[in-house]
Amino acid sequence: MDDSELSRAVVEGIGHTAVPHVDEAKLLSIYGQGPGAQVAAEVLALVREANAMPIEWGDMTLVQGVNDIMARFRTLHPGLTVDALREIGRCVGWIWR
Repeated sequence: MDDSELSRAVVEGIGHTAVPHVDEAKLLSIYGQGPGAQVAAEVLALVREANAMPIEWGDMTLVQGVNDIMARFRTLHPGLTVDALREIGRCVGWIWR
């Protein structure tokens, strides 16, 4: 799966959820059982990777912390779209809240 396809999967799997999370059922319905499970695993791996990044909180707010993580995450995954990065950031922010 190239970065464009992965970005689309991130947006499809996380976007439009009231509580940010990877909607595996939605990805399975879009991509089918076998491929959908793999796509969901890849999207979830990105969220987990971003969530696991170290951060020095200092006096940062939650929003500033998420922005810090996502700026660094963008350098690790430069091929992801802005929309995909925003959705991953929504998940991280929700987890951290």
